[in-house]
Amino acid sequence: MKKLALAAVLVFVAVLLVRTAMFTPPIFTAPAAPADTLVSDSAAAARLAAAVRIRSVSWSDSAPAREPLLAMQRLLEAQYPRVHHALTREVIAGYSLLYTWRGTDSTLAPVVLMGHLDVVPVEAAAESAWHHGPFSGDIADGFIWGRGTLDDKVSVLAALEAVESLLAEGFTPRRTVMLAFGHDEEVLGSGADSIVQRLRARGVHPQFVMDEGSAITEGIFPGVARPLAIIGVAEKGYASVELSVDGGGGHSSAPPRETTIGILAAAIVRLERDPFPARLRGPTAGLLDAAGRSMPFASRIPFANRWLFSPLIVRKLAADPVTDAMLRTTTAPTMISGSPKDNVLPHHASAVVNFRIIPDDSVAGVLARVTEVIADPRVHVRLRGEARSEPSPVSGTDTPGYRAIAEAVQEVDPGAIVAPSLVIAATDSRHYALITRDIYRFLPFTLRPGDIGRIHGVDERLSVADYGRAIRFLRRLVRISAGGAAP
Repeated sequence: MKKLALAAVLVFVAVLLVRTAMFTPPIFTAPAAPADTLVSDSAAAARLAAAVRIRSVSWSDSAPAREPLLAMQRLLEAQYPRVHHALTREVIAGYSLLYTWRGTDSTLAPVVLMGHLDVVPVEAAAESAWHHGPFSGDIADGFIWGRGTLDDKVSVLAALEAVESLLAEGFTPRRTVMLAFGHDEEVLGSGADSIVQRLRARGVHPQFVMDEGSAITEGIFPGVARPLAIIGVAEKGYASVELSVDGGGGHSSAPPRETTIGILAAAIVRLERDPFPARLRGPTAGLLDAAGRSMPFASRIPFANRWLFSPLIVRKLAADPVTDAMLRTTTAPTMISGSPKDNVLPHHASAVVNFRIIPDDSVAGVLARVTEVIADPRVHVRLRGEARSEPSPVSGTDTPGYRAIAEAVQEVDPGAIVAPSLVIAATDSRHYALITRDIYRFLPFTLRPGDIGRIHGVDERLSVADYGRAIRFLRRLVRISAGGAAP
């Protein structure tokens, strides 16, 4: 019996080791990208810096004021004369922009490159913490500094730089290329949706769409030494739920055993203590598969044998808020209100909990589960506002669009590992699910430890070298996906 048990253990270990030995990165041989003689990193950086200086700030539920958006239009027209001469420009929903570069073959579905013109505000209390002003557009220490360098004027300007330089070379696309720039993405506005409705009315169904969302990471995924280019193939949905309690108010000197605020607080605690279940599948599983294959042998064992080690992997990922958000629908209490005075018991107390919803969950499912977990009829539960969206469909990784993006990445950064991922925030690209199945979210600037906090945070910045790489990537992507030739 002992020999039988030992033999079983040896077979088990052998299975683990063989599966791990076979769990290796795919071999990819991309041709070296030709030199980009017409791309000047310093000149392009100066143009991005000029856009950063325009304060196209979305405030709470309000899109940027009219004048900053008009100033952005004037700046883009002045900086990219070839684009504005050769492409058709349409202004949609007042301020969003749609550029169309007609291809020579009208039977081919177009490619759409996206971005947005607005940025989030800067808290007055945090402005003094910036090393360079948030709207300075300073170029210092190898970086372009300010709001929009990461989110998301970088996508707008990089796409225009790529097309402007391709026009200068005399490139003519075979497939139509569209540049779509919304003006109110940061408040989940209507600009991008209005562009989609215009395209839908014309019967336009893009081959693929690419928007912001993911980047190249270095040193963020433990055990992966090579750069990891993560392409967002899906994004989480969005919903805010309002919890409210009504009851007797009165003077704080004689409080009841349970107050409206106490009942509300207990409900929030129950939601936080009973999070949505973690699920290791879909885009997140694809990311772990690609990353795990590039780890040292010992570190690869759990990823090569997820059938056994999934609980361990989930526990490890759940310990970090960023990776935990890739596993589950997240629960984030963000707003709370009660009495306007410290000695008055509120008749009405309310709170808002924001949920970011993974694929396979739904807005209706979130509402039902919140009611179930709180399990208190005194707490009224309702969806808040109109700003809500279902999780996006998951786009394929064996498609012309994904393959073109992967090839362009590995031409401009040959050492990068390309992997699918789930984008945990909301982007304008969610609207395009009405007209195409293939939506990707990526731009190849580099995020290292500490950089994620710069997005919507203090010291947002982008290296000049990264910006140049993003432009070269988009040039290659257009050439690969749109075909055509230079005369």
